[in-house]
Amino acid sequence: GGVVSADYADPKGQGRITVVGAPAEEPEAPADWADVDQSAWYAAAVNYVIENGVMGSTDAGVKVFTPNGTVTRATVYQTLYNMAGKPAVAEAASFSDVAGKWYADSAAWAEDVGLTTGDGTGAYAGDRNVTRAEIATIFARYAALNNMVTAAGDLSTYADVADVAEWAKDGMCVAVGSGIIGGKPGNLLDPNGTAVRTELATILMNYSKLSPGYTVETVAIEVPETDGVPAHTIPAIVTLPEGEGKYPAVVMLHGTGSDKHEAGGGYDLAAPAMALSGIATIRFDFVGNGESTASYADYSYTSANLDAKAAADYMAGLESIDGDKLAVMGWSQGGTNALLAAAEYPETFQAVITWSGALELGILFSDFDAAYATAKKDGSYTLTFDWREPLPVGVRWFEDVKNTDVRKEIAKIQAPVLAINGDQDTTVTPDNAVAIAQATQNGRSWLIKGADHTYNIFTGDFTAITQTINVGIGFLEETFNGALEPAYAASVSKYGNVTTTLPVDLFDGAGYAVGDILKITVGDQTIEAPYGTAYANVDNGSVIVLPDASTGTIAIAINMGNFASTYNVTSDTPIVFAMGEKEGYLEEYEIRNIDSLRTNDRADYASDEVFANFRPVVMGDIAEGVLFRSSSPVNPELGRSTYADALVEKAGVKTAINLADSQEELAAYEGYADSYYATLNVVALDMGVDFAAEDFNAKLKTGLEFLIANEGPYVIHCNEGKDRAGFTAALLEAVCGASVGEIVEDYMHSYENYYHVEYHSDRWFSIANSNIIKTLCTITGTETEADMEKADLKAAAEAYLIGTVGLTAEQVAALQSALTTPVTAEKAA
Repeated sequence: GGVVSADYADPKGQGRITVVGAPAEEPEAPADWADVDQSAWYAAAVNYVIENGVMGSTDAGVKVFTPNGTVTRATVYQTLYNMAGKPAVAEAASFSDVAGKWYADSAAWAEDVGLTTGDGTGAYAGDRNVTRAEIATIFARYAALNNMVTAAGDLSTYADVADVAEWAKDGMCVAVGSGIIGGKPGNLLDPNGTAVRTELATILMNYSKLSPGYTVETVAIEVPETDGVPAHTIPAIVTLPEGEGKYPAVVMLHGTGSDKHEAGGGYDLAAPAMALSGIATIRFDFVGNGESTASYADYSYTSANLDAKAAADYMAGLESIDGDKLAVMGWSQGGTNALLAAAEYPETFQAVITWSGALELGILFSDFDAAYATAKKDGSYTLTFDWREPLPVGVRWFEDVKNTDVRKEIAKIQAPVLAINGDQDTTVTPDNAVAIAQATQNGRSWLIKGADHTYNIFTGDFTAITQTINVGIGFLEETFNGALEPAYAASVSKYGNVTTTLPVDLFDGAGYAVGDILKITVGDQTIEAPYGTAYANVDNGSVIVLPDASTGTIAIAINMGNFASTYNVTSDTPIVFAMGEKEGYLEEYEIRNIDSLRTNDRADYASDEVFANFRPVVMGDIAEGVLFRSSSPVNPELGRSTYADALVEKAGVKTAINLADSQEELAAYEGYADSYYATLNVVALDMGVDFAAEDFNAKLKTGLEFLIANEGPYVIHCNEGKDRAGFTAALLEAVCGASVGEIVEDYMHSYENYYHVEYHSDRWFSIANSNIIKTLCTITGTETEADMEKADLKAAAEAYLIGTVGLTAEQVAALQSALTTPVTAEKAA
């Protein structure tokens, strides 16, 4: 149960530590350490870890650091444990290989705080050497657990970036961007190199320079005798965002018999998260609760109001707080108190949040009147719980509850109110949140799916409590700032879609809903776009904001375009969302929202052809049996590939123009090697969806040249066979003399096939107008549908292929010949 210190021996000098005693790490002066060269590059870091007791000697008898000794997993976690002050651990680690080891306590701590789950086999693997990539990942995770302010670095500038494994990229980006880990000579990251002790010392020193982005102070607030409530002191914790400015603040009220930390430390999680979003907090113990030295018998609605007001006044008096932007929030009975405080002090509290706020507190007693009578007789009634010590409930509490019509009081609240509840809460049922929202003048409710009264915090799964915190942050940011905190690009897809760092929960809290039009500031550019659920909710070329289900964050994209390049988005570009027009796009969204109409179940479709979106293209001068279009015959994601592959084989296709995949992606698909598709002539173009992009047209040129050079029949496809394939098919149809009507009808077959869109319905025409009609306008260089229909479509397509795609006139003629010349039976065979 020891720590790394001089009491451990390392006979091999390799950083492998053997227990020889029961040591306690003590800070020392490094000057007399035999192998620490004070002129070496690592001297400052080694001095830091020695002086602060973070790392110690590797020899029991001599003060030696062993600068080039390798580092084990146990050593890394042990040093972090030392840095944390070696907190006591309640339980031994669950790992199979740590009992009796010198690092048993640090292993238990690392597991307890969520820093490691072991090596995946049930073992800790503490004696295994670690790589630089592993250390970077560990420290990035530790920084996140401690709410440290970090930044994502650009790994592409390093010569060996390709050596960074996929699992290590995020951690390495954070470690590099935050200055935790640096490069090595030759502009190398050396991610797979075994770390040595001097490197670990440097990383530890660098990590120590990070800050959490907020400050925490313990204060005591004096509350004078008022309205029969005795004078008392409320112990409080103030958490302030770091930096200059006037911040909004929240007064956090705890529930029955709890304290300022709240159930499972829920408020201890919420306060830092709010601070990192620019919101200050004060959480305190009500009279007679927690560290308060007063009697719980003095606690009542009245005392809670006084305490909440005293805390609010304290915050308003701080230089860094905007006293006009104070909110009050409360959990359980604290939620009731928050509502009553807001009703009592409307000039003080400008917003209210309740977590499982209760409208009726008489439910705490099986017989309220009998308990009240006992309190009047004995001075208090002892309320017992299964989960805590009994509480002496005073007469004043009973009087306040009996004489206060909570619904009538909260009806006075004009400030915005957000009532949050777990939908599985059996203590304060979800209907309370709905009733609170209805009773207030400006209220809204939000249910957290799967959450109980404590938002599942005692299960060890923090998903629900995190959602609850984020929803509240979104509500406060929109209420006080009129916009959400700046988001940044977490990732950019090959199509230019930007997945941001902003959790969807903040949108929920802010009240942004599908169908709203949002105002988005991207760097120094401001645009408006609807909040939807799919790219097709908007016209081609239009911006759409939507949730990314895979990350739980907000994404922003251009339908059939590249948002990142259009708006010059980098990882440093701030993206700010604000409300534009509530429900301003809702009617249009409801017409366009068709994703729910599509399934991946063959039984829901009339035929294999419909399910696979497979069909021949025969119009204009295109010969029968020459050209086909389809969903992907190889990508199994939509469950259609085997059907499409069989139909491609049945059609005798010889050449495939694959608009979606790279060659590497093709080869990686399950079942590809055994497919008919694998026998074809295939060009894998890996195209984006921005039809105007140079890259798109360059790849389209490659694909069409491949078509010209190979025998038909041909199939063109992307993933769904709808968008990229739809554009390409329209261009080929036009250059072969098809009419506008024929092209539109063929394009819309994909929507009829996938989404069961009714032929020539309002939805059908809406989709056509926002997609294929715009595509044909692009090809013809016209602004309106009327002008497009007057244009010579075939000539325009020829000009587009030459001027935009880059084919020669001879190649265009060869393309037309390939598509309009029938395939002989011999060739098809």
